[in-house]
Amino acid sequence: MHPPPPSLEMQILSAMEEVVFSASYPELEILYISPSVETLTGYPIEFFTNELDAWRKLILPEDRSIVELALTSLNVDDKIRIRYRLQTKDKQIKFVQCQGRLIRNESREILRFDGVIADISELLSLQDVIKNESVEIKELLLENNILFNGSQDSMFLVEVMENGNFLIRRINAAYENSTGLTQSFIQGKSPIDLLGEELGKPVIKNFQNALRAKTTISYEESIPMPAGTKIWTTALTPIEVDGKYKFIVGASKDITEQKRAETALKESNERYALILEVSSDGWFDWDLVNDTVIYSRRWWLEFGNDEPPENTPISYWKSLIHPDDVDWVTEFLENILLSQRETFEFSFQMKKRKGNYAHVLSRCYIQRDSSGNRIRMVGSNSDLTETKKIEYTLRKAKEMAEAANMAKGNFLANMSHEIRTPLNGIIGFTELLLHSSLSDEQKESLRNIHLSGKSLLSLVNQILDFSKIDSGKMELELISTDLTDLVQSTVDLFKISAASKAIPLKLNLDPLLPRFVSLDPLRVRQVLSNLIGNAIKFTHEGKVEVSVKTIKQTDDIIDIEFSVSDTGIGIDLNSKSKLFDSFSQADTSITRKYGGTGLGLTITSELIQKMNSYLRFDSELGKGSIFSFVLSLQVNTTGSVSSNLFEEKQTSPDESIIVENNLIQNDILIVEDNDLNKKLLSKMLLKRYPNIKLRYAIDGADAVNQFQQQIPDLIFMDLQMPIMDGYTATREIRKLEKGSNKKTPIIALTAGAFFSVKDTAMESGMNDFLTKPISATDLYSTIEKWISSGRV
Repeated sequence: MHPPPPSLEMQILSAMEEVVFSASYPELEILYISPSVETLTGYPIEFFTNELDAWRKLILPEDRSIVELALTSLNVDDKIRIRYRLQTKDKQIKFVQCQGRLIRNESREILRFDGVIADISELLSLQDVIKNESVEIKELLLENNILFNGSQDSMFLVEVMENGNFLIRRINAAYENSTGLTQSFIQGKSPIDLLGEELGKPVIKNFQNALRAKTTISYEESIPMPAGTKIWTTALTPIEVDGKYKFIVGASKDITEQKRAETALKESNERYALILEVSSDGWFDWDLVNDTVIYSRRWWLEFGNDEPPENTPISYWKSLIHPDDVDWVTEFLENILLSQRETFEFSFQMKKRKGNYAHVLSRCYIQRDSSGNRIRMVGSNSDLTETKKIEYTLRKAKEMAEAANMAKGNFLANMSHEIRTPLNGIIGFTELLLHSSLSDEQKESLRNIHLSGKSLLSLVNQILDFSKIDSGKMELELISTDLTDLVQSTVDLFKISAASKAIPLKLNLDPLLPRFVSLDPLRVRQVLSNLIGNAIKFTHEGKVEVSVKTIKQTDDIIDIEFSVSDTGIGIDLNSKSKLFDSFSQADTSITRKYGGTGLGLTITSELIQKMNSYLRFDSELGKGSIFSFVLSLQVNTTGSVSSNLFEEKQTSPDESIIVENNLIQNDILIVEDNDLNKKLLSKMLLKRYPNIKLRYAIDGADAVNQFQQQIPDLIFMDLQMPIMDGYTATREIRKLEKGSNKKTPIIALTAGAFFSVKDTAMESGMNDFLTKPISATDLYSTIEKWISSGRV
């Protein structure tokens, strides 16, 4: 009896090379195993179904731990896939792969463990063959991978599907970095999937264009990506496989920064061109090799004709130059081009489109090649016509202003001199009368006249000082001076006026002060006098203090602070802005109550500025003020005291009776053009010296003529006279005396008491100096000094 034929399933299982098995779990008792197990292991089916651990015995000892571990973890994943080695009945070693899974019921209870075991020994052998025999292929793949991922460009591979769709298969590392997309995210996506309809359709169109072109195409694109929106230049290359274009290789270069630079350059060029258009009347570009010029639109509108402003011969530009300028401009440019200069500018006249000539300023730059040969000149033109008109107007205005200022200065100087002349008579004749026998009432009136004259003289001096400062003609004369003596003698001048108001006037001198320093003693005394005089004027009770102290000293330069403080009416700080204004005071009621021109502090401040310092003040209304300044002075070892620098003027007239001196009987020549001054000087001289002989000259020329006729014993010489001034007359007299052992004393008479006038007088050959108004005491002491001593 024959066994029943096997079922179809059994036939299929028997025909399979793989071993199919079913076992209990976790006991792993074999419930079923396919006949192919005998082919694989050499053992019959019974060997595995009759013995529980028969299968484990075939596994090589080194691999058993792998199998045990996989079986232990089976309950976690419900499936395994492992490779291991087993030994067949005939001692062969085979590599097998086991894939199995747990079978569960609806309640998730384990029913059994089913699986398949396949012999993979041949596959591993084939792998070794490939490993050993395909080195070139492997290296080629490696090189391609290096090229793909090592590229700085963003590369991608697109597959062309049969239905015409495009799928992205691969991107390189540079693409990931540039876009922020990863390989795992982008792989297998179409442009629509990745970018959406709006952005994806233009990308697909570019892919289609590449396929139609059948060659590489390039274009620029900008697509928002996670890493930001950038600008790329993309190249697409279709790849043909078996007669069909199945792939597209793309390479994108990030040109965002390049585009920004190009945009910035474009904007810069546009801005530069705009600036040139606005700041000039156009620009030109001269090709020195071809001798042709390109002109800007604006230049051509101003100076061109109806032809195009491009590649114009240089001869056209030369034809526009004014005939008066052609020769020197041509020579100038030839010399420039022969030199190594790069930039230059020059101004000349050039003919405009309308036919008129304009003053043009050309600013040019010469460009050279690497060999130093000049190749082009670029530049701009500016129409200076209006500027020239403005310059002319301003120059004329400046000349007129300077003339007016000079006229003002001359007017003030002349007015000062003219006012001094009658003042000389008023003060002089008053002083002469005070020497007479008069009643007390008459003397009191004369004293008032004398005081008024002195006040008016002080006012004239202030106006003259202001005029000199305002015109910039005041110069400091630095003289090595005894500082302590200068300050002390200045303070002493105000002791009487301070005592008359019962106000203590104190002087505080730093014991560390140097004795001699270089300064302008007249101007320092003037500054201190103004400050002290103001302090006494505006103080009714309390005190006035003058302090001089050392601040610091470096080598022979010392900083000294001068300050004058008072407890007077003080100054409202809100009035500070107009305190130093000309002809102004802090409060208009001040002028009515205390008098003054309002020039004192202005002159004081300006004088201190001339000394490279500034006037500081601190004040509180009703409590007093402090004015101070610091001078940097040079320390010296020797110098002069104040008595040797200027005469101390009396504040009140000498009312003593003039005693006659009959011993002096000399011949005296008075050179004076003003009759009043001549009469005053004559009376003052004859009052004391009744036996002298007086002669008169109306100007310097007359004085020289009389000197030639008869040499006098002494000459009083006015400085400002018509025909010939006193300086010139003195020099002429000294020429006449050349070779003589005896020189006639010449005493200068002037309305100005400045060192510069005195120095000029001394340089011309004069012997001494008297200022108007002339003090009788000074006059007598001077004349007796030179006549009694017989000095020549």
